[in-house]
Amino acid sequence: MAIIKGVEHLRFERQKRQKAELIKESKKEVRNQAKVRQKIALWVVQHYAGEEAIEKIGVSKIYTNGIFGSAGKSVAVIINGEEKNIIDGIHLDDDYIPKEPGARFENSDYKYSNKPLLNRDLNGVDVYYWRESNNGTDE
Repeated sequence: MAIIKGVEHLRFERQKRQKAELIKESKKEVRNQAKVRQKIALWVVQHYAGEEAIEKIGVSKIYTNGIFGSAGKSVAVIINGEEKNIIDGIHLDDDYIPKEPGARFENSDYKYSNKPLLNRDLNGVDVYYWRESNNGTDE
């Protein structure tokens, strides 16, 4: 009887350890995703300008394109929560730094500048994870 209890206790301890490791790993992944969103948002702030200041940037999940990522990665962003300010298909390099502008609506408030405005940073800009709904607005 003692042997069975000992084996059950070891299984239980192993399961507890595995759960703790999974939680630790998922927290690390969340932190990494937040860093990636910050990189993307900074690039947007430095490459898009409009009459109104950029106050918030929603960054979508990162999409892997092509078979096994053969066509690279891309992301969509929304500026100040307005559907007309969605920029879709921003191409990312292997370090998740944007390398090409995406498609935007013709009536967007923000225009792309090939020359980055390096004096801009994310001070005063709220960066968040944006889940696109079917009509493009925040979900």
